Amino acid sequence: MNDKPSPHSFRLALATFALSIVAVTGFLGFQNYVNHNGLATPTLLASAVAVLPSFTNTRVPLPATNTPVPTITRTPSPGPSPIPSDTPLPSATPTQTLTPSPSPTSRPQLVPSLATFEPEELASTGPAPTAVTAIPTAVPTFEVPLGTTNVLLLGSDTDLDQGVGRTDTMIIVAINRDGPTASMVSLPRDLYVYIPGWTMNRLNTALSRGAAAGYPGGAIAQLRDTILYNFGIPIHFYAQIDFEGFQQGVDLMDGVEVAVSCELRDWRLKSPDLDPNNEENWEIFTLEPGIHQMDGDLALWYARSRRTTSDFDRGRRQQQLLRAMLNQAVDLNLLAQIPDLYNTYQNTVKTDMDIGRILQLASLAPAIRENGVQNLYIVGNQIQSWTVPETGAAVQLPVWENMQQTFRRLFLPPALNRATRPPITVEIINATGDPNKSLLAADNLAWYGFEPIISTTEQATQSQTTIQYFAQNTKGSFDWLLSWVVAKRTADVQLVTDTPYQYNYRVVLGTEYDPCRPQLFAPQIFIEQ
Repeated sequence: MNDKPSPHSFRLALATFALSIVAVTGFLGFQNYVNHNGLATPTLLASAVAVLPSFTNTRVPLPATNTPVPTITRTPSPGPSPIPSDTPLPSATPTQTLTPSPSPTSRPQLVPSLATFEPEELASTGPAPTAVTAIPTAVPTFEVPLGTTNVLLLGSDTDLDQGVGRTDTMIIVAINRDGPTASMVSLPRDLYVYIPGWTMNRLNTALSRGAAAGYPGGAIAQLRDTILYNFGIPIHFYAQIDFEGFQQGVDLMDGVEVAVSCELRDWRLKSPDLDPNNEENWEIFTLEPGIHQMDGDLALWYARSRRTTSDFDRGRRQQQLLRAMLNQAVDLNLLAQIPDLYNTYQNTVKTDMDIGRILQLASLAPAIRENGVQNLYIVGNQIQSWTVPETGAAVQLPVWENMQQTFRRLFLPPALNRATRPPITVEIINATGDPNKSLLAADNLAWYGFEPIISTTEQATQSQTTIQYFAQNTKGSFDWLLSWVVAKRTADVQLVTDTPYQYNYRVVLGTEYDPCRPQLFAPQIFIEQ
């Protein structure tokens, strides 16, 4: 860049760095691939190692994430089916709080509680409308383990300098200092929930509603209470960015490398400098599977696209991009500059975290990177398609009896947590004839916590993918998960008991292998006993 960036152009970069430290986590869950000589090669998880040529691939489309509209029976009226408020919900076992270092210091972390008042108290916008969809009772609040901090990351469709818009990106990151580990969950924008003090509406309207209604504590308090009421998750801190800041932040880091496993097609401006209001300036753009170096414009398109996928898959791609950005921030050693960046540009970032808290969380990054990160989604039977009787809008109702399992996992360590168990190593031998396939397979495996090692051994092409597991039995092998990641059956895993091997698994990719997996419908991941 020839021109010096303005302070405004640093918005997302700084928010991301401040979040790195906040969210240190969710987005630093990656590991190094190792070659046969034992030498580390560049990191390849959500951000990849190199720009490789794009290639043509038969796409296995992601299945629709919205469940068919069911026949719903509700008494007295249609709506969610929450657990009664007096039914306690099992909480994660608290762990002992680590003694914080004397420097840096931070304000105490408060325990959020749900505000209680009648709708007419918010008189600035008139009384709450009469709802036809039944309003659920508040779900029980999860008991957050000691040493855990919940951070809400927000992406807005309105410039932060121009007021409050809709929050089309909402990601909760739970950072457990005692692991240290981290988990993140994306909240779909179209979840139809109760907005405290108002009525039922889409989750992404809570922030703007709080600003317009003069909600006690402000717009963020409205969204925090909405999340607490409907999902039982206390939010300790938040950080907010906008789309322009996101795009500029990626460019300031010279772009990010992202592993794209599934073809993505959507409308895109032919050039970011063109007028978006002129339809002649748009074209259908296809992003082929492969390792892509994304500038800010492409990364924003990748994060926002929904034409051929869904809002749920978009949430996964947003988590992937955030991880890629933080990987790049680490590579550029930008985290070490956080104190100076914070002092200079703190007025351009919307967050309630002080510098002491940011630095405390930043110090956990290396260990969290080593131990792994858990990525969670609200999808499948956790939601129910619904048409709002008042407006005819198509939305998603939370199905709490299924959804609560995902939020409970937010406070548990990743299933393949390397802080408590050795890594599960997977040697990848490429017999597809396409060098990109091994990189994408490694990315998919690393996303779920396996440790992939890409073999440099020459291999003749073969049609079928084969899997071997070297041990006396499959206990603790996560064979059901690994086989799903490489699109095989668990029964296809061959147990080898009489041949010692330096890795746990040996996977030979055949020409049938397609890295495009319906990741939002992966098998339920649990901690094996």
